This record gives sequence, C-alpha cells and structure tokens, in this order.
Amino acid sequence: MNKLERLYDLAQRNDVNIHFFDLKHLNLLGVNIEKDNLPHMIFLDHSLKQNNKLHLEILAHELGHYFSTIGNNIDNSYNYRCKLNQNKIENKANGWAYEYLICEKELIKAINKNITTLTDLADYFEVSVEFFIKRLKYLALKKQMLELDKNRYLILTNLPNLYIYEDIGGHHVD
Repeated sequence: MNKLERLYDLAQRNDVNIHFFDLKHLNLLGVNIEKDNLPHMIFLDHSLKQNNKLHLEILAHELGHYFSTIGNNIDNSYNYRCKLNQNKIENKANGWAYEYLICEKELIKAINKNITTLTDLADYFEVSVEFFIKRLKYLALKKQMLELDKNRYLILTNLPNLYIYEDIGGHHVD
C-alpha cells in the first residue's frame, strides 16, 4: 500500500469522508469541513487526480487539520489576531503532514541507504522537493542535527543544502 492509499485508509478508519469538487474558483486545492451533526469531510480539487505528489501533500495537510485542530477554522476577518490564529492552525496541519509523510526514523533509514540528494529523497518519500525541504526546515526548528548513526550526523543548519558530518575520531557531537 503506497502513502496515498494509507492516507485514504486512515481517513476511512476515522470516518472522514473525502470528496472531489471544483475548488479552483475558491483558489483552493483542499478544504477541511467539520459541522455539527454531519460527518467530517475533506474536499479536494479535481486537478489533484493528475498529480500524485501534490494529491498526497494536500490530503495529508487536510488530514492534519482533522488530527491537530478542533472545529471549523475558516475565518474571513482580516484583523491581526485572527491572522495569527489562522497561521498557527495551518502550521499545526503542516507539521502533522510533514511528520506523517516523512517521519524522522524513515528519513534516517533513507539516508543510511545512501539516498542523499534532495531529489532522490523527495522521490523516495513520494513528495515534491519543495515539500521535502519544508519538512527539513520544520525539523531544523527542533534540532540542529539529526543523528544518523554513532558517528554520522545530518546537519540541518545550512538548508536547503544537505551536509552529512562524519566524526572519524569517534567523538560524540552535542
């Protein structure tokens, strides 16, 4: 089962209905709807059917809303506080999508399999290079480096460049 199929399975197990709709006139590719007494719904734009990577990324983001926020958070007001709140909600959904599609343990495994270019890593995780870089930047907010094994580290401070530091002397890096 590929990642897209796993996301659909996850949605089904959580009673989240997914429907395709023409959302381009709203300038959206996906929207998450939660209403009282109605099943939870995610609407995806028809164009996603032709782009598996974008389909995967948008569906993961919308499921991220389901798993990380409560209620309908579509707010058309333009005051600063509402914008900040909306950004927090979007960041939570993005964080869920990043971690679900590219978990830290799997990232370490991929790099240890000698998959080390941005393009190859993005392909390995079935996402776009842009999404993969955003995942690394999200990870870099928490850590400066990712321990690959006892003496090797993925340095996260010079993104989008990937740098693997190898401690030949066997000294532990803090």
